[in-house]
Amino acid sequence: MFTQMKTNTPKADGYYMPAEWQKHEACWMAWPYDNTAWRGHHREAKRSIATLANSISEFEPVKMLVPRDALDEVERYVGKGVEIVPCAIDDAWTRDTCPSFLLHKEDARLAGVNWRFNGWGEMEYANWGKDKELARRVCQVLDIPCYNASLMNEGGAIHVDGEGTVLCTRATLLNDNRNPELSEEKVEQILCDYLGAEKVIWLDRGYEQDETGGHIDVVAAFVAPGKIMHLSTDNKNDPNYSRFEQNIARLENCTDAKGRRIEVVRMPQPGIWLEGQRRISCSYVNYYLANGAVFVPMFDDPVDEEAMAIFKEIYPDRVIVDMPECAAIFYGGGGIHCITQQQPAI
Repeated sequence: MFTQMKTNTPKADGYYMPAEWQKHEACWMAWPYDNTAWRGHHREAKRSIATLANSISEFEPVKMLVPRDALDEVERYVGKGVEIVPCAIDDAWTRDTCPSFLLHKEDARLAGVNWRFNGWGEMEYANWGKDKELARRVCQVLDIPCYNASLMNEGGAIHVDGEGTVLCTRATLLNDNRNPELSEEKVEQILCDYLGAEKVIWLDRGYEQDETGGHIDVVAAFVAPGKIMHLSTDNKNDPNYSRFEQNIARLENCTDAKGRRIEVVRMPQPGIWLEGQRRISCSYVNYYLANGAVFVPMFDDPVDEEAMAIFKEIYPDRVIVDMPECAAIFYGGGGIHCITQQQPAI
């Protein structure tokens, strides 16, 4: 098996990153292997991720990346709809470590972007020596072209509409722990060249104390062309209040790559979860859109019902699957969207 390492940019070769609501060939996940990263919630994370994988597999194939010494364990957790793919990994965050998958505009050939990865800005407790090679290895497994980007980036730091617009935060991509040598204009150029896009919409900050430094997929997501869901709170004493309001005001006063004015859907923020002095980045926006279904985290919170109603309104033709079992995933620093990566259908 040979995967060609491309020298041109994906955009120059006719590739683009499709929106998440387009049809999927599969969902890539990985086993939560690093127990040091879960702060005592490792067993809960295994159950949560297995439950999610089994549930998604009812709507689309799931490929689970698993270290060889964990194969027997994983076989006890997952059903037949989950394909186990032996692979060296550090942990479960495939949104950030798997390739960002691309399709060719003319014939829908598949390719992948291998972003540079440094463990979310070289976080002290994160193990990432194997995961920084994961995108390239997945491209090899699929035998598809692999584009090596010069940008330090994670999949959870970007969101696209599939029609030329990229959404991200300055707090992540312009952080000194990622790309200190790059200007905002240079980062925009790289994003557009490697995602087949025309315009970048910048928000300043993400969720307060988010361990990633402010990933966009915790606070905002395209739900349709020209339409973005953003987390919101009425509590003016919450540090997130000013962050969210500034972001929403920015979105409501900008247009996408097609010139459409952005419509913002406000999604309520669940109540504050603390683990010691650390705030957990709980968010309904961190969900997974599968073929015919939407998988939404639930937090046993008074606004769970309101969040579900919003999802039903946005996605009337999809099954809305509430996942209270997945709340434990957020203790690891991410959520449902963070542990899934869609492979678009050819």
